[in-house]
Amino acid sequence: MKISILICSMKEEKTIGKCLETFLNEYSGDFEVLASIPDEPTYEGLMSKAVELGIEKKIFRSEISKSGKALGKPFELNELMNMATGDIWFFGDGDTYFGKNTINLLLEKFQENPELEAITGRPISMDKIDNFFGYIGHLLADGAHFKRDQELTQRRGFFPLSGYLFAMKKTDIRLPADCLSDDAFISYKLLKAGKQLGYQPEARVYIKYATNFADFFKQKKRSAGGFVQLKKYGVMDNQPQTRSFIKELEMVLFPLKYAKNLQQLLWSLELFPVRIWLWMLIFWEQKVVKKSFDEVWKRVESTK
Repeated sequence: MKISILICSMKEEKTIGKCLETFLNEYSGDFEVLASIPDEPTYEGLMSKAVELGIEKKIFRSEISKSGKALGKPFELNELMNMATGDIWFFGDGDTYFGKNTINLLLEKFQENPELEAITGRPISMDKIDNFFGYIGHLLADGAHFKRDQELTQRRGFFPLSGYLFAMKKTDIRLPADCLSDDAFISYKLLKAGKQLGYQPEARVYIKYATNFADFFKQKKRSAGGFVQLKKYGVMDNQPQTRSFIKELEMVLFPLKYAKNLQQLLWSLELFPVRIWLWMLIFWEQKVVKKSFDEVWKRVESTK
């Protein structure tokens, strides 16, 4: 069996090498790495690590990214999926790194349950927890794990994949050009087709969260706002909504229970007005002024 690793990356020359090396950690099967990288420093960083690992012939750069054009993640992912020749596709970002045995853990999950169409791993914050944004990053990552684990325990069985790390059997699904949340779109597209999703928390991906409010809102308007956007694609018909202001109310006690001391409790309380403001911004930009994809999709620098 052959696997395809799909990575979109730009201006991440400092992290792309570690991303590649840790993704392949302890995997010895047949693979290809498909990369959409429009800037040369990041591509050079990828190839430098590939040469060090002796896998430079396994790296394939998308044609459009060779021209230096950055046309948006939906277009780039579609191009990489069109290139993929593997039986199972692994998705990751160039500014993350992965825990031990990631690929094997996900493949084992497919073998345990052949009915699974896609499996997501567990994002974990790599930030220090001694400041507001670092703490919030840990809270949100662990909250997502809690919610996924809860869905499995209660046998409701549906939770969105995490774009930071998931594996999917080869598919003809492609993303709309203005899609803000590729992982949410793919999740609901599979659900609508009657497919099953799995969760492997032992397959871990380490991520860096935003360190200021400007970047926090840029990032969350894409990820959370992408769920609001899904309705116009028709993939949520009669399907459970997993992210919305109302759904967040179901988790209202989690931030309070998560805190381990008074300072953390205060940070948890500060998160409530921040999230309310976030959902107000999402409603305003998507429902009232109807901002375009280019207006909403802004690069987040502090996560690099």
